[in-house]
Amino acid sequence: MIKQILSYLFLFILSLSIAKKGKPSSERPNIIVIMADDLGYRDLGVYGCKDIRTPNIDKLAHNGGRFTSAYVTGCMCGPSRAGFITGRNQSSFGYYKNPPKPLDPSQGFSEGTLTFASLLQQQGYTTGGVGKWHMGTAPHQHPNAVGYDDWFGFLGGGLTYYPLDHYGDLYQKKKRPWGTRDLHHTLPIIHNQKPIQWEGYVTHVLTDAGTDFINENKEKPFYLFMSYNAPHLELEAPQETIAKYPEDKMTEVPGVTPHSRSIYAAMVEELDQGVGKLMQTLEKNGLAENTIIWFLSDHGGMKKTSDNRPLKGAKGSFDEGGLRVPLIVHWPKKIKKGTVYDGIVSSLDIGATAVALAGGEIKKEELHGEDLTSYITHQQNTSPRHSLCWRKNLANNSGVIRDGKYKLFIDTKKLYDLENDIHEDDDIASKHPELVNKLVQQWKEWSKVTVDYQLFKYNSTPNRKSTYQFGSYDWLKGNVNYKAP
Repeated sequence: MIKQILSYLFLFILSLSIAKKGKPSSERPNIIVIMADDLGYRDLGVYGCKDIRTPNIDKLAHNGGRFTSAYVTGCMCGPSRAGFITGRNQSSFGYYKNPPKPLDPSQGFSEGTLTFASLLQQQGYTTGGVGKWHMGTAPHQHPNAVGYDDWFGFLGGGLTYYPLDHYGDLYQKKKRPWGTRDLHHTLPIIHNQKPIQWEGYVTHVLTDAGTDFINENKEKPFYLFMSYNAPHLELEAPQETIAKYPEDKMTEVPGVTPHSRSIYAAMVEELDQGVGKLMQTLEKNGLAENTIIWFLSDHGGMKKTSDNRPLKGAKGSFDEGGLRVPLIVHWPKKIKKGTVYDGIVSSLDIGATAVALAGGEIKKEELHGEDLTSYITHQQNTSPRHSLCWRKNLANNSGVIRDGKYKLFIDTKKLYDLENDIHEDDDIASKHPELVNKLVQQWKEWSKVTVDYQLFKYNSTPNRKSTYQFGSYDWLKGNVNYKAP
């Protein structure tokens, strides 16, 4: 009798545990998001690229699905990543610019910021991140403080592709105060709170950290954010990889020199090889079938390096070339091979889908994304989204809306039919005045939830003699930017 009572008690406690943690582990997929930095819309083979080899990323699409109308929430790194990481449009908490002063604790995430990684933690997921952060360097902004159990990467907006000693005296003897790019790109790699000595090419280092995380956390559901800085400037890659891309063999892209295109191509190939190693690690551990992988860029590619055709514009622009990105989803257990999704989706939907798959409640957590599970698994034929809005800057009358096939720039009142004019050449506003007014009102209604700058005061010409470039964090010791408290 006592044994029977204990047995019932055990089952009761187990049921409570499952209810608290969400769905049973066997029903919940591992989740990996691989985010490239400044990757052009057409710079993957599966999206039409002819001069760069991306067999591993292409394989994700061939064995899964790719999207043709996928968007991010901003055309610059910081705002776009802030939206993705939190699962909430960054305009709702006032994040409109890249933090120009990464060691200033007032710049980046505010105190108490929630991320969708923290919601996955609540559902029993182990959460990890690798690579670029760009959300601030203060203790309250550190990935460990906002939902990541494990973080291996750098807290600035980029990183040199080789350790500083590779550059000789270029940085060690450089006159300070440093410019913003130098400061961002020379912060140390850290593993959680400790600086790491590293060697070789940084894309390789980040890939190895990602495979380590998978190997160490294979026994229970995990979320891994692979936040590569490639192929962001500066242009650097192993010479043997660059040699695979002779300048006279590169695709002619307006505004891009063959020299830049060659190195950029090598950087993209190195990223692709990293994706291949991550897939091999999943397969070796028997995790590939029930791991959902998302691959995307944080926004459009740069004019100097990337091919965004047939889209107009590039990084920094609210044209399609700045906001529309390649997006691939791979989940062998649920997705038909070679699926093409034409519906409108947002990077915000990745976090919402992840939380829903883990057993969380999107609306309760006030996430701004949509659960795409039924759409990507072919239970419904259309995306749950019909429209998307962006706020360009602090002016209430400046923004963009896409609704169905139409896209309207709120400030200029220019209207485009993206279904028939993907390059945004033919302004048809004069032919559809009622539609213009309707979309303006729709955008204004959405804009009610947006706010002005809340996170930092942006100064486009920061005082180079200020002390913003120094920090007293323990993980910064040994770096030229360290200043003892």
